[in-house]
Amino acid sequence: MEAPRVPREPHSPAPEIPEEQRERRPRRRCGGRAVGPQSVGRQVRAADSGLRTPRLPCAGPARLAPRTEEAQEEAVFREVVRFTPDPLPVRYYDKDTTKPISFYLSSLEELLAWTPGAEDGFSVALVPVQDRQPPLSSGRPRTLLCHDMMGGYLDDRFIQGSAAESPYTFYHWQYIDIFVYFSHHLVTVPPVGWTNAAHRHGVRVLGTFITEWKEGGQLCEAFLAGDDRSFQAVADRLVLLAQFLHFDGWLINIENSLSPAAVRNTPRFLWYLTTQLHQQVPGGLVLWYDSVVSSGQLRWQDELNEQNRVFFDCCDGIFTNYNWGEEHLVRMRGPAGRRRADVYVGVDVFARGNVVGGRFDTNKSLELIRQHEFSVALFAPGWVYECLEKTEFFQNQDKFWSLLTRYLPTHSICSLPFVTSFCLGMGTRRVCYGQEEAVGPWYHLGAQEPQPLFGEHRLEGPGQGWVRTHSCLADAWNGGSSLLIRGTIPPEVGHVAVRLFSLQVPLPPKLFLSLVYKLEGTSEVRVALELTTGDAGSCYIRSISELNAETSSRHRPRPLRVPPTKLARWAARCGQQLGGGWVQRCYELSLSSCFLQDLFVSFSRAPGSREGEDFVCRLGEIQVVDADSLLSPLPQVQALSVSRVGWQRAAPEGAGPPAGLRLSCTLHWSYPLPHARCFRIHCRPGTGGGPPGTGPPGPEKPTLLGLAFANQYRVVDLAVAEARPGQDGRVEFLVEPVPREGFLVPQAEWGRAALLYSVPGT
Repeated sequence: MEAPRVPREPHSPAPEIPEEQRERRPRRRCGGRAVGPQSVGRQVRAADSGLRTPRLPCAGPARLAPRTEEAQEEAVFREVVRFTPDPLPVRYYDKDTTKPISFYLSSLEELLAWTPGAEDGFSVALVPVQDRQPPLSSGRPRTLLCHDMMGGYLDDRFIQGSAAESPYTFYHWQYIDIFVYFSHHLVTVPPVGWTNAAHRHGVRVLGTFITEWKEGGQLCEAFLAGDDRSFQAVADRLVLLAQFLHFDGWLINIENSLSPAAVRNTPRFLWYLTTQLHQQVPGGLVLWYDSVVSSGQLRWQDELNEQNRVFFDCCDGIFTNYNWGEEHLVRMRGPAGRRRADVYVGVDVFARGNVVGGRFDTNKSLELIRQHEFSVALFAPGWVYECLEKTEFFQNQDKFWSLLTRYLPTHSICSLPFVTSFCLGMGTRRVCYGQEEAVGPWYHLGAQEPQPLFGEHRLEGPGQGWVRTHSCLADAWNGGSSLLIRGTIPPEVGHVAVRLFSLQVPLPPKLFLSLVYKLEGTSEVRVALELTTGDAGSCYIRSISELNAETSSRHRPRPLRVPPTKLARWAARCGQQLGGGWVQRCYELSLSSCFLQDLFVSFSRAPGSREGEDFVCRLGEIQVVDADSLLSPLPQVQALSVSRVGWQRAAPEGAGPPAGLRLSCTLHWSYPLPHARCFRIHCRPGTGGGPPGTGPPGPEKPTLLGLAFANQYRVVDLAVAEARPGQDGRVEFLVEPVPREGFLVPQAEWGRAALLYSVPGT
C-alpha cells in the first residue's frame, strides 16, 4: 500500500389471494402511456438481533431423534416419509416452484389482517441502513430512484435467488439517496433483496401505497371518509410492515378523486402516518405523489403549489408529476421555502408526455432541476433494460448514468468493517474465494456487495493517462463478478490512480486493509491501495506495514506473533499467490485522530521503466477492518432445526435407477445477525442405509444449496436417496456463517442438523 496521501410474534395463516387479484398488470410497453405515479407516471426485532420465528401448529419441527454420544455436536430429527399434501400459503411461496417470494397486499382487508408471523421471516432485511455522509437531513438536494418495471415482482421476487439468465440489476448506488419500489398493487412491499442491497450503500428504501381508478376511489372512501380510527388503523399497519420487515417508509400515491369527507382527512392521515413512522422507524420517510389537489379532484400539478401544499406540509416531501418546464421550477421556489430538498421533481426516463428530457437526454432535465436546487425523482431508469438490447445492458446502463454524474452528488459510507468483493448479486457461475462452486446463471439481489464509483478517469497534466472501471462477469474471486480496470500509464508520469470509494470513517488506532487482485496478460505494473485521510492538521500516521508480505523498500513487514483466532483466519492468505492468478496483499496501519476519506487503487510502472504501459487488472476484494473487531470471539450458529417437511417422489429419468425422493423443508437457527455478512447453506445427503444415530455415512464434500440473509432458509426439492425398509435415510444440513470481516469459518464450527427419515411401518 502506498503511504496514505493527505490531500489536497401468534400467526394466523395468510388468506389465499384470489387468482384474479394475483394477476400482475404489465405497466406498459416501450413507448406506451405511463400509468403510475402519472400518469407516473423499528422496534419489532427479535432479542438475538435476528428474527425468532414463532412455530406454526402445522409447521413444527420434525421429531427429535434420541441422541447418541457420537451425535452430540448436531441436532438429529426424525421423519416418516409421507406424501400427504401440505399446501403452502400462496402469499409467501411461488405456486410453481414453492420457493419463498416477496409479497404484496391487494386489499384493505388483507392489510388490516396482516400480523407478523413465521413466513414473514424470509422477508426481513438483514442489513440495517448504513450510516452515511451527508445525512438526508443535511438539506443537500437528493436523488430518488423509483423502480417500476413491467408490473414489478419479477425475478427479484425470489428471496433466495433464481437461475435467471439476463436479469435486471442496479449498481450505481453511490449516486442514490432514496429507492422506491413501485407497482400497481395496493400495498407494494419492497422485495427484501432490494432492501439489503440498498441498505449496504446507505440508501433508504420505500414501498408504495397506491389507489387508482374507480376501485381506488371506493377504497379511499372506506378508510378516509370515516372517523380517525379508520385511517389510523391503515397507517398503523403500514408502519408495522416497515418496522417489522426493516425497510424505511412509504410513497403515498392517491390517483383517484376523493370525496369532500375523504380529502379533509387525507392530511390528517399523512400526518399520523408520518409521526408514527418517525417514532417506530429511525430515519423513516413518507412522501406524497402529486396527483390529488386540496379540492379532492385528480389534477396533476407538475409542481408544488397552493393546491397541493397541504399534503406536502404533513409529510416528508412531495414527488411531482413529470410534465413540468422551467417556469414550474421558478414558481416552486416560493412555496418550497427552506424545504427545497424535500421537493422531488419527477423525471420520466421513458420521456412520455411533454417533458424536458428523458432516455439518454435525461441529463437535460437534471441540469434544470439542479440549477434551482431541488431534489430529483428518476422514474423507471430500467428503460435501459426494457427497451434496449439485453446483450448490451451493462454498456447502456453505464452510459445512462455517466451522462448524469455531474448532477448526482455522491454520499460516503461511514462504518467499519468495509468489505466488498464487487459482486453484482448475479453471475454465470458461483465462486468462493477463488474456488469455483457451481456453473450456471444465478441471480440474488441480496448477495450484491458494495459497489464503487464507475466511469472513465482521465489524468490531468502531461500525458494521456486514463483509467476505466466496469463490472465484469467473466471472472470472480468471491461471488459472481469482479471489477475490471483498464488503463494507460503515459511515459510522462510514474503511476495512475482511480478513486473507487468515498468514505467518512473515524479510524481506530489500528487498521487492517486487504486487496485481492490479478493482472491480465504480461503486464508488470505494480498494484497498490492508496487512501486519503481527513483532519490533516491533527492526523498522525504512526506506521504502515505489510502483513505476511515480502520485504520491500516502501514497507517494513511486522509479522504478528500468535495472532488471535479471527485475525489468524483473516490474514491466512496475506502475501500469497493464490489459485487462478489472484494475489492478496494485507496491510496494517496505525493512526491517531484521523478519519478515512477515500480509497484508491494505483498502478505504477516497474522501477527503471520509462515507456508508456497499458494494463488490465481485476479487483476481487477490498477489506478495511478495525483491528479490535478481529480480537473478539466469533459467534456460533445455535439451535439449528428442521421443520415444515414435505416429500415428493422424483420422476425417473430414462432407463436409469429409480430417482428417489424430493425433500423440501425449512431450516431455522439462532445467530446474532449484526455479526453476519450472510449464511451459506449446504447439505450432505446420506446413502439411505445404517441404523439411526450412527453419524454421517461419509466425509464427502458438502453441496452448496444457496445463500440466506436471515436466520432461516427454505430447502426446495432436494434429491435424496429413498430409505430402504428397516433402514433410515439420512441427510445433513450445514449452516456456514460468513462474518462481516470477510473470512472463512472452518467447517467444524458450522451449525449442523441431521434429518433421519424412514418409510411408514419401519
